[in-house]
Amino acid sequence: MTKVINKGYTDTPVEGVTALTFARAILNFNKDFRVKSNNGKEIVLTNITSPIDRPENIRIAYSDIANIYSGTGIEPSVTSPTKRGVSILVQWTGSIAVQDTTDAEYLIVLPLSTHLVFKLPASEYITSLQVMESLGRLLSSLFDTGSTSESRLEAILRGSLVPTEL
Repeated sequence: MTKVINKGYTDTPVEGVTALTFARAILNFNKDFRVKSNNGKEIVLTNITSPIDRPENIRIAYSDIANIYSGTGIEPSVTSPTKRGVSILVQWTGSIAVQDTTDAEYLIVLPLSTHLVFKLPASEYITSLQVMESLGRLLSSLFDTGSTSESRLEAILRGSLVPTEL
């Protein structure tokens, strides 16, 4: 018998939109980063091009989950024989500096931090493709339908959470 993946949703096509792109930073781990700490389950990378007083760090952590179904509301009759899973955390911390072109003394540093957590069953059916698809859906939730415009992000930054189409 052949197993197939059913994602449980169908995306309605958006007129005039066939693909979306999301620019990513081009990180040069080899040239710009060094291992700050590594305990086997968590690594912290630090950017050696960042100022010492304003470090840029990337943290990646991995942990086992005993019961991936805990708190999901999924009926026990449709769960996998194994309940094991994994959690992967990726965190970026950094800052931006605001300077004045005419006043060399003026400096304000604004801290930024973002993180993403994947909780996944330890299953042969979960591959990097499913992880990429879930990441794509998560990122798309920050934008208006079929758009790469920053207008929805601008609204979310001001506490307006409902998409404009709803």
